[in-house]
Amino acid sequence: MSRWAAITIVSKRHLPLARVTAQSFREHNPVPFYTLLADDEQGRLDPTREPFALLHMEELGIAALKPFQFWHTELELSYASTPFAIQCLLRRGYDGVLFLKQETLVLDDLSPVFTKLAEHAVVLTPHLLRPPNRPDALQHEVRVLRAGVYNGGVVGFADCEEAHWFLEWWQAKVFRRCVRQVKRGYHFEQRWLDFAPSLVARHHLLRDPGVNVGHWNLLERHIRVANNRVTALGVPCRVFRFSGYQPERPEMVTKYNRHLTVADTGEAAAVFARYHALLMSAGYTEARKLPYAYETYRSGATISERARRAYQRQGDAVSNDDNPFERTSFDRFRRWFKMGGHPKAR
Repeated sequence: MSRWAAITIVSKRHLPLARVTAQSFREHNPVPFYTLLADDEQGRLDPTREPFALLHMEELGIAALKPFQFWHTELELSYASTPFAIQCLLRRGYDGVLFLKQETLVLDDLSPVFTKLAEHAVVLTPHLLRPPNRPDALQHEVRVLRAGVYNGGVVGFADCEEAHWFLEWWQAKVFRRCVRQVKRGYHFEQRWLDFAPSLVARHHLLRDPGVNVGHWNLLERHIRVANNRVTALGVPCRVFRFSGYQPERPEMVTKYNRHLTVADTGEAAAVFARYHALLMSAGYTEARKLPYAYETYRSGATISERARRAYQRQGDAVSNDDNPFERTSFDRFRRWFKMGGHPKAR
């Protein structure tokens, strides 16, 4: 078995993102690439035709799997599954696992990242490597603080006791509440990574300006494109992130900053155009029409976010084998919900 592995996570609607990430990764790195499907196939894909090895949620060893899938929305489930997916591959015998979030384009060899992973338990990438030089610098720094100092889009874990301990701690934090509630301190799975440097002695902060280039640091990285080679601050641009990029609005860098357009990014505009073309070739338009398995009860009724949050609040009252998607469970849950969440109404 290979020494290293890499993985991303998507639902069916976002399979084209995983295809682009996997294909670009494999172009530069002779390392096995996996995709966890945070969804159910529902007969809508052929794993043998994908550019990655497919991993299913049932393989993660999550005891209360159905409640876990019910507690979270489509996006939340992908994020909450991150520490479980990484540990699943480590337990298969890999020495280290690199996680790349779904909206990623790999542009160069990642052996420098794997080298650091060989020497450390956890490898993290900060959002910023220098103070932003822009009119809204203070506001931007506050936005980064709210999201977390470290970016969850590129993170590596080695097969060692320290890494497994942190992964299990991280799993416990996101298991029932991987949500974005900034005022309460939650930003999906990401903010928990801020604890890694103090909890994990053998950690490494990857200060490579060519890794994890995204809308939060794009203007400071000075992207250049020449002879089909991309650089950031004069070094190879290895990992370019497209967090919040919407192919339906290709003129915008991200939905998270409505003032930043692709035209504002200089030579990086060519990278956005390339990514857009790759997504279209990977079936983006068709995939957007695919259903998400965990958005309805078995009866066909749509699950509201209010119902998910109410079910979350049951906490330890939920048994591992409970299946809230089943019609009978839905009836019990509806009675419980109408009675104000009294445990006896389940």
